[in-house]
Amino acid sequence: MASPPAPGTPILRDQQAGPPDAAGGALAARLLRVIFGCYFAVATVVTAGQMITEYRSAHRRLEADIQAMERTFGPGLADALWGFNERVLRGILNGIAEMPVVVGVEVRDERGRLVERAVASHGGRRVSGLFDRPFARDFDLVYRDEVGRPHPVGRWTVRSNDGIAFDQVTDTLVVILINSVLKTLALWVIFWAVVRRMVGRPLAEISRFVRRLDADSLGARPLRLTGRGGHELHLLAEVFNGMAAKLRRAFDDNAALMRDLREANATLQARVEERTRDLARLARTDQLTGLDNRRALDERLAQAAPRAAGGPAFSLVLCDIDHFKGINDRYGHAVGDAVLVAFAGTLRGGIRPGDALGRWGGEEFMILCPGAGLDAARAFAEGMRRRVEAAEMPGIGVRTCSFGVAELHAGESVDGVLARADAALYAAKRNGRNRVEAAGLPLGRRSAA
Repeated sequence: MASPPAPGTPILRDQQAGPPDAAGGALAARLLRVIFGCYFAVATVVTAGQMITEYRSAHRRLEADIQAMERTFGPGLADALWGFNERVLRGILNGIAEMPVVVGVEVRDERGRLVERAVASHGGRRVSGLFDRPFARDFDLVYRDEVGRPHPVGRWTVRSNDGIAFDQVTDTLVVILINSVLKTLALWVIFWAVVRRMVGRPLAEISRFVRRLDADSLGARPLRLTGRGGHELHLLAEVFNGMAAKLRRAFDDNAALMRDLREANATLQARVEERTRDLARLARTDQLTGLDNRRALDERLAQAAPRAAGGPAFSLVLCDIDHFKGINDRYGHAVGDAVLVAFAGTLRGGIRPGDALGRWGGEEFMILCPGAGLDAARAFAEGMRRRVEAAEMPGIGVRTCSFGVAELHAGESVDGVLARADAALYAAKRNGRNRVEAAGLPLGRRSAA
């Protein structure tokens, strides 16, 4: 005795009478033979007839075009060859080679020696395969003198390819499109007449059922088909119901997985944000001294200078270790790096609240002094000079430093005040080092004064 169906398993009305018969099982094969057999026959006959007709016409036109070249270019080539005019001969051949139906052209004298040759720059676009057959046509070159006497001077050859004629068949795309529309219409007529009753109605029921499905209703109720036959579509409905039950369980598992994934993603995002902050900090920090690097100083200048130009005073100090190159040359770069680190620590310990200290490049450092005028900045730099002069540098003892000070004036650019501070620093170097030099007024203000 057969066991009863499991709870929730749909019992299709048509399946209670037994398995589908042999004729019903062959439904798909019969439909494929009818529909695609008719479609293939119509499409093959119409398209093949059009392509063959167009190809023959294109080939005749190609032959006629090449044959016409004898009358068009033959006399000119004979005259140029008779008069040994290579420039004219080459020009005519290049013109012939540019014609779409020509692959190449050459001229030989009466002894068969090659005189001139030209190859088509367009390459003669051809289709590979059966129709890609090169061919050539030879024409005699006969020069006629003033009294009309003929003088054979050689032969010229035009080379072409049957593939060019086949390429011209592409002009029939409009005809092929019309044929495709006709074949499609014929196919739909066949589909309506043959398939609608056998498959169309069950497919419509499946389509309506599927359109009403969503993640919440999947598996809530089974798909049941009306109609007779018990063919493959009824078996499809049974398989679909089994898949829906499995998908329902998969959705539940997926929901739990998504919760775990969101938690993992939140953790990963927090780590990425932390790493991004670290990378942003490293991009603005000098790796050796731990001070701001040149990029960070440029940003601070761009932010502070416009405000200072229209408000409180703003000055900057450039400082440079005296004779630093000699340290590297005598003690090595390891000692030089240690001196730079110690020098940075000395400067860091002497800056005021609100000031910004950074490594400008090499042994040169910069201090930004918002709210400080030229006199205050110069006094600050002098205090820094004495602080450096009193500090012991690792491995070398005492080392001095030179300072250049400049104040940003209204209307002056950042590049301008940097240039004046740099000039003041070089003045300190020229005047004996271990000193502070302050930059004068900008050029425009100096002339106004």
